[in-house]
Amino acid sequence: MLTRFVAGNGDRIRFWEDLWWGDQPLGSQYPRLFRVVLDKNIPTSSILGSSCPFSWNFNFRRNLSDPEIEDLETLMRSLDGLNLSPSVSDVRFWPLSSSGIFSVKSFFLALSQFSGSPQDFPSKFVWKSQVPFKVRSFVWLVAYKKVNSNDMLQLRRPYKALSPDICVLCMKHGESVDHLFLHCSLTTGL
Repeated sequence: MLTRFVAGNGDRIRFWEDLWWGDQPLGSQYPRLFRVVLDKNIPTSSILGSSCPFSWNFNFRRNLSDPEIEDLETLMRSLDGLNLSPSVSDVRFWPLSSSGIFSVKSFFLALSQFSGSPQDFPSKFVWKSQVPFKVRSFVWLVAYKKVNSNDMLQLRRPYKALSPDICVLCMKHGESVDHLFLHCSLTTGL
């Protein structure tokens, strides 16, 4: 999960499932509490209320055990310094780009740090990230070389008169998935 939230009024942030406090979602930091909470998608503002001191409306489905109570105390202490601003909206940001706005390029650069073999492909990183589904799907297709580039089309239909020796973008090298997305002089600048 790469997108983070900066808390404003807490209306857009899912308390347990979004990354907004700490290095992982609160549901991952406190799994025992997350298992017994009724509404896992509840907004932060519904749990904490709009003013300090917070109202703490967790809505657990049963009474908590001693270890769960300890987790709840730790969670409440960690949120002690949090101040929600009722007049300010929550802001989502993408930490992989300097502007804080998601771009396919920043996502691709993060993925390119991994090895190129499918066994090393970071599938959890791709499928759990909060980027558009069509981007996740396309990244998967590229990683497994399922994109219809000229070399793939030539393999599937050798009787078609394609020229796999020429990339349609740079007109220098053969058009393959690796060339198009990693080595082509036109696409590396995007």
